[in-house]
Amino acid sequence: MEAEGGKSDLWFKVGTNGSGESESISATEVAREWAHTIDNSNLYPFDFELRPLWELIEEVDKEKAKQFKLYLEDKWEKDGNRHLPSMFLPTKLRVVQLPEASKTFIYNTSRAHETALMEESAKAQGHLDNLMHFIDTKRHKRSLESADSGKKEALEIIDIVRSNPNMTVEELADKLETQSHYRFAESQRYLGLWGNDSKDSNKVQKLCKIFLG
Repeated sequence: MEAEGGKSDLWFKVGTNGSGESESISATEVAREWAHTIDNSNLYPFDFELRPLWELIEEVDKEKAKQFKLYLEDKWEKDGNRHLPSMFLPTKLRVVQLPEASKTFIYNTSRAHETALMEESAKAQGHLDNLMHFIDTKRHKRSLESADSGKKEALEIIDIVRSNPNMTVEELADKLETQSHYRFAESQRYLGLWGNDSKDSNKVQKLCKIFLG
């Protein structure tokens, strides 16, 4: 409850005798006492209502009030038509709207990463094709799969930068962060005897993690 005007501190007496001791003093009694303390020196305005200025002028001169009303309404209409925006800033920056230098950097970085993974992929495939490495088949298969998925990832980012008209920078950043967490988790695998089956693939996953940031 809030009270303004008059001696509003009288409301502290509700439920006491005014000295802090418990006593049944009703709000009605206090309201009656408080009302007697209100005068022109401590009135508190409330329940405001905004009204047009011409209504005040109307009390003095009805014709001038009418002219003033027409003047303001005409002015508001002209001002409103003059300030109608036709172009709006995008709420979220899209990847295709990035400066060319930024897009070129992302493109070149992705291409370099793709090239590095092609080498890793070729190396793993070479081991698989060599019968001397049949004991480490699982190890090289995992490495090959990691490299191929990393290449696909790099190409996807290149495609986004070059031709995706809808993806925002924020969405791309979230996507890269999610994939980065996944690559880190995959780089911590310990498969096979003494972790041998995941040794090479872990290195590839770490390479992808560095690329994704």
